[in-house]
Amino acid sequence: MWTQDIDPLDSIALSALVAAIPIVVFLVCLVALRLKGIYAALIALAVEIVIALWVFGMPVTAAGGAGLLGLLTAIWPIAFIIVMAVWLYRLAVASGRFDVIRGSIGGISPDQRIQVLLISFAFGAFLEGAAGFGVPIAICAALLVQLGFRPVKAAMISLVANAAAGAYGAIGIPVIVASQVSGIPVMELSQALVLLLQPLTLLIPFLLVMILDGWKGLRESWPAALVATLVFSGVQGSILWFLGPELADIGAGLATMVAIFVFGRVWQPKHIFREDGGTAPAPTRYSLGQIVAAWSPFYILTAFVAVWSIPAFKALFAPDGALAATVLMFPMPGLTDAVSPLPATLSPRRGTSPRSMPRAPRSFSP
Repeated sequence: MWTQDIDPLDSIALSALVAAIPIVVFLVCLVALRLKGIYAALIALAVEIVIALWVFGMPVTAAGGAGLLGLLTAIWPIAFIIVMAVWLYRLAVASGRFDVIRGSIGGISPDQRIQVLLISFAFGAFLEGAAGFGVPIAICAALLVQLGFRPVKAAMISLVANAAAGAYGAIGIPVIVASQVSGIPVMELSQALVLLLQPLTLLIPFLLVMILDGWKGLRESWPAALVATLVFSGVQGSILWFLGPELADIGAGLATMVAIFVFGRVWQPKHIFREDGGTAPAPTRYSLGQIVAAWSPFYILTAFVAVWSIPAFKALFAPDGALAATVLMFPMPGLTDAVSPLPATLSPRRGTSPRSMPRAPRSFSP
């Protein structure tokens, strides 16, 4: 059995720098050399294999098993979530329901500052929690363009807005994976992120308004930004603290959309802001039934994720739970029972199985 050594160079700082080389290579290939993502990833993978074998002394069989595990984890659940999210979006477009969604959003306020809070901040957070991996930025930017925003600014605003939700990704996968590889319990890590990230999250709505319309815009629309940030941060922080990361973005995004909708019924800015200085197009009116039907796939998705996030439901699949036998475990060649202290198996329920990754060791090498 091969025992991982996190400090093969007898200097934890130097070992960490060497371990980070593949990440640096990947970023250089993307940013400086402007290579396609697939080529940058392949080059970084080759560098990572060399470092793992040569510097960290990883056996070839273990390196192959780790590569297979990474590939399968990328397919399930990450790629699966992205494909299903895009499928849901295309289904809404093809059925004509997405026009209703766009119209219902645009009808809340003709002011583009409010639309940014509703679409890029609130709806974008919901999409981040449901799909992640760039899907919310693409969809929200497209929505903003259809509402009259310039394409580059729409993309930039959506990227900035994603800072409030990006840390938790699709159904909390970044936090869950971080818990698995570090040994830190999910709830402990989730609560630590509340203390670290919520202060920044509180500022995002105000920053979005300032990017769009400067200090003047902030003075005119701060009540809406305040409602958005208080509801979003309050719901997101509460979910992270008491339930965990799975529903953090979905719940906060939905609650904020409802809050902005209700607030928009009783308050509107004195001056309606439009990026081009023109007048807002007349919103298309839809019945309540049409709006509910158009949004229904997202309600159903939220309901399923909410049930899956309930601790009592998750406990059913724990090693001693009533449904533990339904959790499939697939051993990885070269890794399972061959690597210490973090042997790995694959579970389709949530990628790498935490049951095979003890909590005691809190360090991990390539």
